[in-house]
Amino acid sequence: MSMAFEHPALFYRGDTEFLAGTLPFVRHGLAQGEPVAVAVPRPHLDLLGEALGADAESVTLIDMAEAGRNPGRIIPGILATFADAHPGAHVRIIGEPIWAGRSELEYPACAQHEALINLAFADRDATILCPYDLSGLGTRAIADAEANHPVIISGHGSRISMDFDPQRVIDATNRELPAPPVDAPTCFFDRGNLASVREFTIEQSARAGLDP
Repeated sequence: MSMAFEHPALFYRGDTEFLAGTLPFVRHGLAQGEPVAVAVPRPHLDLLGEALGADAESVTLIDMAEAGRNPGRIIPGILATFADAHPGAHVRIIGEPIWAGRSELEYPACAQHEALINLAFADRDATILCPYDLSGLGTRAIADAEANHPVIISGHGSRISMDFDPQRVIDATNRELPAPPVDAPTCFFDRGNLASVREFTIEQSARAGLDP
């Protein structure tokens, strides 16, 4: 049983290559008696679940499009939660946080999430495999995958990523928010008047057309 953290990326094209890269990963974990979780978008979740047959009952299956809708919640809400639920065991996780349906606004947080896995799990006993669909993702996502994963797996085998540098992705995505306009509505408060903050937030949200 492995006692080290591993974070490889799986480069694939289409359903056949997705299954070829993920199904053996899951079955090997089950054969080793390792807790296994799969967090991928629903189409891939159903595909892998069907291929696993009865073994799917032994795997924690999570719809990443739902549970990982907020990329900032994936590490604490999915990965760490699953690992913490199995103390003393080497956990095996498939996590696909980046797919063609992600918006441009979501993407930086997704890439940063992948980079932060290397820090958050550096001392954890886990293997986290991250699939990337080469046929649906752009060059930026693939370049960031090379930076965020020390090993790249594909139909040609596995190789060391010569561009592994997750800090580069963190620096590129962890930017300060722009300064608010000088005439932006403001609200000053302390612990004694938090009610005014709620009232201010409701008022500004209504002006922006947000649903209550």
